[in-house]
Amino acid sequence: MRVVIDTKDEYKSMLQEIATAIKAKITFEDKEVDFWEELPEHVKAGILESQEQFKQGKFSTHEEVMSKYKTKYNL
Repeated sequence: MRVVIDTKDEYKSMLQEIATAIKAKITFEDKEVDFWEELPEHVKAGILESQEQFKQGKFSTHEEVMSKYKTKYNL
């Protein structure tokens, strides 16, 4: 299967790494490999940082984000 995503250059490397991690998960799924171990270190760091931010209450709900952008773009 081939998936094509058109995105800004700044996001391409991140999406390629995510795709690689997903491919690794699919490839090794029957071997019961923990996908966490297959993730690049900077992706792990980002996940851990976001978990810490959530624990500290530093997040926005879906409703808050949608309201912000609906107001910004007059939707």
